[in-house]
Amino acid sequence: MTAAFAIAAIAMLVALVPAGIVVARGELAEAVVGYEFAAAVVVLVFILIPQAFARAALFEMPVLFALLAYGSGLVFVRSVEDWM
Repeated sequence: MTAAFAIAAIAMLVALVPAGIVVARGELAEAVVGYEFAAAVVVLVFILIPQAFARAALFEMPVLFALLAYGSGLVFVRSVEDWM
């Protein structure tokens, strides 16, 4: 059962490749969407990894990262709104 969570985490990491391409080559609005998508995928990977290795203490980090990713997305949008 734990191998399924590890495989799911690896499969979700593959989803970061298109998001990285959009962030690097897209327009500013597309880059913001790609960044938010990448942050959501990373949070889900950070949730799957402790479940795969049965480490309940590591579930604090995804919750904290989800809150910080939301705030950092707002800061990113605020800093580039002059160019949008």
